[in-house]
Amino acid sequence: MSRVLVIDDDEIFRLSLGDILRGEGHTLATAESIEQGLRLAESTPFDLVFLDVRLPDGNGLTLLPGLKALPSRPEVIIITGSSDTEGAQMAIEGGAWDYIVKTASIHHLRLACLRALEYRNKKLTLLPVNASGIVGGGKWLKRCLQRLARAAASDAPVLILGETGTGKELFARAVHANSPRAGGPFVVVDCAALHESLLGSELFGHTRGAFTGALADKDGLVRLANGGALFLDEVSELAPEMQKSFLRVLESNSYRPLGSGKEYTSNFRLVSVSNKDLEELVRQGRFRQDLLYRIQGAVLRLPPLRDRPEDIPELTAHHLAAIRGRQGLEPAYVSQEFMDLLQRYHWPGNVRELVRVLETASAQEPGEPELRSAHLPADLRRRLACASAGDEACAQGSAGFSPPPPEGLGWKTYRDQALNAAEKEYLMHLMATCKNDKRQAQRVSGLSQSRLYGLLKKHGRSRG
Repeated sequence: MSRVLVIDDDEIFRLSLGDILRGEGHTLATAESIEQGLRLAESTPFDLVFLDVRLPDGNGLTLLPGLKALPSRPEVIIITGSSDTEGAQMAIEGGAWDYIVKTASIHHLRLACLRALEYRNKKLTLLPVNASGIVGGGKWLKRCLQRLARAAASDAPVLILGETGTGKELFARAVHANSPRAGGPFVVVDCAALHESLLGSELFGHTRGAFTGALADKDGLVRLANGGALFLDEVSELAPEMQKSFLRVLESNSYRPLGSGKEYTSNFRLVSVSNKDLEELVRQGRFRQDLLYRIQGAVLRLPPLRDRPEDIPELTAHHLAAIRGRQGLEPAYVSQEFMDLLQRYHWPGNVRELVRVLETASAQEPGEPELRSAHLPADLRRRLACASAGDEACAQGSAGFSPPPPEGLGWKTYRDQALNAAEKEYLMHLMATCKNDKRQAQRVSGLSQSRLYGLLKKHGRSRG
């Protein structure tokens, strides 16, 4: 059976609850304070914790985040001597399973325990998932993949939230690949790239003559997604009128092409992603609340790369192999110092930025089989140096190759330094793009052979 911890200074309640739990066959441990409870929870993996709000050494709710962050991730039921609406809201928002007043019946307490443990057992049951393209084996990613598997199993709309570069589209495609609709189309709508005047036509299609330039009937993306999934990339960018029109499609599964008097139906599964806080946009009046309700049947929140540094070695090996292959280079490995710096960096651009950094590092010395810290972009090394010195403003500063001019530095010297840095960075990206083919690099850059070779020699890139 399950291991249960009761943290409560009320001896009578502890004994009563203990009798209930032991009667259900559970193993019980008790604590009378926050300190004692935390010590027990850190030393023993529990499945469920009953946590009192008022304890001798403080408010029990302060212990909730620490309990939820433990490796065993126990479910937590808050118990209190009196009803407190604000406290209940804080508890549920903090991840508690339930909030129960001590005067509740024995049946209520037993039922809460049963449901919490049933939910936990279901949550811990590992579901098979095809994670093609999603790299990493850390705890954060494993949790995301299990949520993905559960979301994919239903036909409910899925909303994927995360910072830019966290791999939201990869997860969206994985939801589709693991769903019963995997054999159907996966149709992408880039909400940020489409102009508002064209979005209606792109989504719903149009008939010939519906507007100037409509020379023939055209199927919209909604129709093309029939039987599969419609992927709304950056759904927060949908214009207000399109939000209204799209809401109607979700409510009725029907749509009308521009210029048509006939309605059509499309049976698709909706997957949306956003790097913005949609609830905040609702508060600002920039996103419809009723549409938000419709698109968030299941919600996946992807962690930023800085929260899962344990995945960086595997991500680095995966993407570096792909980069070297595209560049036509022999495989390379990374030094420990190189990896240490990658794991120390805060990655504001997440996995997308990591890939860019690896591309740059690989292009520094194409024939070199080992990547060292000197191969990392200068801006990244500058930020790490700033962070080590405690200069957060500098460490978080915007990327760029031009260093800020120090006190007393003349314009000519500053200009020459910036130009040299710009030349070097341009050459790295140019040669990486052209797979170190110098003739191709001449055609792409427009540089003469002598000028290109001169720059390569100047910046130590003449080999290969």
